[in-house]
Amino acid sequence: MSEAFDSVYPDFLRSGLAKLNQLDAQRELPALFAALEHFRRDLHAQDSVRGILNVSQGYVAGLNLFSKTGFWTVNGGDFSFELSLAGNEADGVVLQKIVDGQIKAGRFAFALRQSTPTFFLLGNETDPDRGVLHSLAISSHVVGMFCGLLRRDLAPAQEIAFSVLSLLLGACADALATLRKTRQLASQIETLHELLPVCAWCKKVRNDSGYWDQIEKYITSHSRTKITHGICPECQDKFLKIPSR
Repeated sequence: MSEAFDSVYPDFLRSGLAKLNQLDAQRELPALFAALEHFRRDLHAQDSVRGILNVSQGYVAGLNLFSKTGFWTVNGGDFSFELSLAGNEADGVVLQKIVDGQIKAGRFAFALRQSTPTFFLLGNETDPDRGVLHSLAISSHVVGMFCGLLRRDLAPAQEIAFSVLSLLLGACADALATLRKTRQLASQIETLHELLPVCAWCKKVRNDSGYWDQIEKYITSHSRTKITHGICPECQDKFLKIPSR
């Protein structure tokens, strides 16, 4: 039986191919597919969040859409968004101010619910700068946010470039989510291989903070195991044996 397939890539690809077909640019498809496949391989060769974001930033730069780019990731502790990578420190300061403004305006929250670019304007109304917010998400699972300031002189076929941007950021989100799951599994395996201090009398387990927990609570908090209770034959004979008359 095949596993359930949960990915946003087919919709992005369908949109991008439709635009390519409209422009009669089918001959460019092999190069596009080759670039996306190399991108995927480059991503999954990384073993850190910064490595994944560095690769993503390099490929996004190849679209020639943005003058400044930054990536925010979700903090697993308080679920806030933290700037994890920008082109340089100065770009990071500028982009953080922009993102703070978009959060107050409500566009950041709106962009989190979208799977396509969310555009916004900055500066004066007569000649504004334009920017893009794009969630880093797999299905409804958000792992971060991308923010970029658009160049004044956008490249030709920019609609195709934005479709490819969604593909790149979707693959980036996939790699980030995979890395997070891998680290969680490694942590669980490491925990299970450690020696557990168990009270010889009451069988409570000492947790990482030095407090003593019921063993059921410790197991459920350190793994996905669900506890159910029964009774072994010895205890059944000892405690539940019905006396004969």
